Amino acid sequence: MTMTATYLTVTLIASIAALGGAVLNLTGHRIPVTEARRLSVPTEWLRFPIGVSYGLGFIGLLVGVAVPAVGIVAAAGFVVFFVLAIGAHLRVGDRSLGRAVGGLVLALATLVVTGVYAAGQDDPSTSSGHRLGGVVAAYVADLPDPWWPVVLLAVIQLGDAAMCAKPVGFIARCFTDVGLPRALWPVMPWVKVAAATGLVAGLWVPYVGALASAALVVYFVLAVAAHIRARDFGRNLALNATLSLIACVAVLVFCFLR
Repeated sequence: MTMTATYLTVTLIASIAALGGAVLNLTGHRIPVTEARRLSVPTEWLRFPIGVSYGLGFIGLLVGVAVPAVGIVAAAGFVVFFVLAIGAHLRVGDRSLGRAVGGLVLALATLVVTGVYAAGQDDPSTSSGHRLGGVVAAYVADLPDPWWPVVLLAVIQLGDAAMCAKPVGFIARCFTDVGLPRALWPVMPWVKVAAATGLVAGLWVPYVGALASAALVVYFVLAVAAHIRARDFGRNLALNATLSLIACVAVLVFCFLR
């Protein structure tokens, strides 16, 4: 099987799975409802952000057929999603990890296969080289310039990780105000550490940094939406979510993208 056929096959399977997840969650099917109750996740989260996330991921995977860079972002988003899901299961002592682990494996496979396919599209020595305009070289800078905002954002993420490790004060209030299930609280520091690691790696491998900053943009878009949904229009929305979103967009656009 050629790389193109492998990529299209894996993307098709992942797209079908994402569409199924979107339909089940958006329609309030008993399977996600039962799992949400078992994990102490508010059932209203099934439509948003969970169902909407599945839908956006489905669209991203489809667009990725034409622009693999978009597919990589979608697959990376699903990896983060299923890591959080596994963490939620483990937090409440629920060992029925079949769907979560299966989703993570499929998301990782999609991410790897899409990345390899995108690299092939960038290779002018291949028969398809630059057919898509070089999805990596066309959009991502050779090295982040300026580099210091990347380091600053990574340090901020590590600071957030330290505060999320034992959420007290305004961090605990923030989690509570937006209705973040306590099962997910211990997972948040690792999300921040992973983001910081990706940003630092981006100093040498800009494509990794671009993916990390893009994932942070998605994260803070969801955070802003969660604050608005909870009608929390105070300092948490302005400082914790909105300014962080602006900073991540700035780093992605001005440091990593051409």
